[in-house]
Amino acid sequence: MRLALVLAALALAPSLAVADPHPMSSGATPAPTTDAQVAMSAETLAIAIDQRAATVKAAVTLANPGPATKLVVGFPCAVGEDAGAIDVPCKIPLTVTVGGKRVKATKRKTSKTVHHWTWPMKLAAGASVELVVSYRAPLVNERYGVPAYGMGLFTYRLTTGARWAGPIGTLRITVDHLHDALLYVAPAGGVRTPGRITWQLDGVEPVEEVVLIPAPMAGNRLAQQIGGRTAAEAAARIAAGDYRRADVEAAIAALRASDAELDQWLPTISRVAGLATPPTDRARATIAESIAVLAQLAAGAKR
Repeated sequence: MRLALVLAALALAPSLAVADPHPMSSGATPAPTTDAQVAMSAETLAIAIDQRAATVKAAVTLANPGPATKLVVGFPCAVGEDAGAIDVPCKIPLTVTVGGKRVKATKRKTSKTVHHWTWPMKLAAGASVELVVSYRAPLVNERYGVPAYGMGLFTYRLTTGARWAGPIGTLRITVDHLHDALLYVAPAGGVRTPGRITWQLDGVEPVEEVVLIPAPMAGNRLAQQIGGRTAAEAAARIAAGDYRRADVEAAIAALRASDAELDQWLPTISRVAGLATPPTDRARATIAESIAVLAQLAAGAKR
């Protein structure tokens, strides 16, 4: 699993040159390191993006439809210059439980810069077991006093879930975040409310990652104006209407005039993060959703 910050030199038009947020990523679904007959019947993924760190908990139900089997499960971590830039630094502790019991993960070197935390598992014939992996990793962004206010793109890799046998039976995702002025959200099918996005995807073979791309200036500015050190604190401010209506309306106006960000920012930030540029129609649909969410915020403002 990885929680990353990639620094980039951006060559944009003057209107976007002062926007210098960076991409961040938050891990990956646990996956077998060898071929496995084991299927993932369910996954519940919870991500909370705070000002300085992201908390991730992935609870996975594994089902073995065949004879008794052994497998090794793992996820990547990074060392050296790439630590925190591509994968979660290997020094970040994580908690792994299998069937409610803590198990020890062992770090194994797989390349010069990427290692893997791995642990063995055994499943009896026809058995199911719950695997839970959780951790809290820092958002590293030296150019911003508050790292999350420099967020250009946030990802979590779902596609590693495709390594299990067959599709994921039910995939439930909750992302609590600080940014509502978003240019793009993936995968498709999420339900948005202020400060939160949820998905329930059934029978899915994941081909998209979780991706959030804030508007580079308006999105990060509004996150700062609403405030809250954690996603929970931001949600409490939103519930209390403790923010300025004028700030939300300014973000709405910026989203309505976001063509330059679609044409220049989306390809740039996606390239830096190593992702394909989002389709324009999906991005425009996300912007329309963002405006609707922000309209809810504006209506609830007490200042």
